[in-house]
Amino acid sequence: MLAIFEFEKKINGVLKAREIVKALTAEGKSLGVALRHRIGEELDGWEGPPAREIHKDVCLHGDYEIHYEIVPAYEPIPTGIAILRVWDTRQDR
Repeated sequence: MLAIFEFEKKINGVLKAREIVKALTAEGKSLGVALRHRIGEELDGWEGPPAREIHKDVCLHGDYEIHYEIVPAYEPIPTGIAILRVWDTRQDR
C-alpha cells in the first residue's frame, strides 16, 4: 500500500493518495461480506498442494487489482480472506 500511496502522491497529490489507499482498504474489507468474495475472477497458477482458491478483484474504475485467497479453499462459507497483492494497473510491473 505504501508503494501505491507514493505512486499516487506523485501523480495526484497527498490528499488523493490517502483517499485511494482508504478506498482500497475498504474494498479489501468488503470482500468477506455477503459472499462477495467469489465475484472476482478465479486465477490459475496458484496450484497446491494444498488446494488454493485465488481470486482477482478489479476495483476503483479498473485502475487497481486486488488478488486474494479464500481460506479454506472451495468451502461454502470461508473462515478468512488473505490479501496477497494490491497494485495500480497503470504502473509498470
